[in-house]
Amino acid sequence: MDPSLILRRPSDADAPAVVDLINVADAHDYGDVDMDIDDVREEWAGLDLQTDAWLVESAHGGELIGYASLTSKANVQLRAYVCVRPEQRRRGIGRELVRLVEERGNQLVPLAAADARVVLVGWLKGCSAPEMRWANGLGYEFRRKFLRMRIDMIEPPPQPSCPDGIRVRTYRPEDARPVFDALEEAFSDHWGHVPSTFGDWMRRTDRQDFDPSLWWLAFDGDEIVGTSLCEPMADGGWVSSLCVRRPWRKRGIARAIRLHSFGEFWRRDRRTVSLGVDADSLTGATLLYESVGMHVRTQYDQVGKVLRDGIDTETRTISA
Repeated sequence: MDPSLILRRPSDADAPAVVDLINVADAHDYGDVDMDIDDVREEWAGLDLQTDAWLVESAHGGELIGYASLTSKANVQLRAYVCVRPEQRRRGIGRELVRLVEERGNQLVPLAAADARVVLVGWLKGCSAPEMRWANGLGYEFRRKFLRMRIDMIEPPPQPSCPDGIRVRTYRPEDARPVFDALEEAFSDHWGHVPSTFGDWMRRTDRQDFDPSLWWLAFDGDEIVGTSLCEPMADGGWVSSLCVRRPWRKRGIARAIRLHSFGEFWRRDRRTVSLGVDADSLTGATLLYESVGMHVRTQYDQVGKVLRDGIDTETRTISA
């Protein structure tokens, strides 16, 4: 890497600069900006900044040029995030950050079950041949296509209609464990899913912008059968966890709780709502989102490198 650059570990005080860097890069690459300080702090709460995050800055003036982090899902799916300021690319910064992330990832491999496959994954701008060639040159292969979908509401969304016996309300603190269990069950049918832990998931409720009135839950009796967990964004809203457990699917529950979410954002004068989804969703989620007026805004390509071969513990198909 260029000797005029400084590589160091981040501290909590660097969070605002990291947000600015990521948003500059996202605006250039995707035309969208959605990162905020709570997103960075939530990620950092789950990793050790002294071993799993890196900054690159200019030796003159201290401008932040690059950032990378490594997070883990059950020690078998390691997730790399690498970001370089657009005008500073093609200087070997991204390559060096990937090398550091991969080196750290190999150190974590022994933490996984002895017979499990361990894969390091990251995301690229979709349909970008130069970026894919760059990743391929580093030994990473295409894994899956993901979409960012959005709705731009110009009128109030339709009133939700719940199936008989289903009621919808917002989240309460005592719902925490049942919500987590419902999410894990439902998302076990999503490609690439790796089980999470309750403690990791609970960090979502520690965010400064956590708003339980934007978390919608569908009940059958006293049982949680579906969720639409949302959060505000600078230009609208974001849906991070829409799911329905398998026995209750294809009854209109997902559409109903989605419309509850849209309606709440409309009442708050937030007209744009976005989400991320697997382009080839095993549960047909993209068709549902299109049916309520959402359209594809951006494509992301997931790439990966196997750090240790073994039994694949990620979801690939919906089991019987």
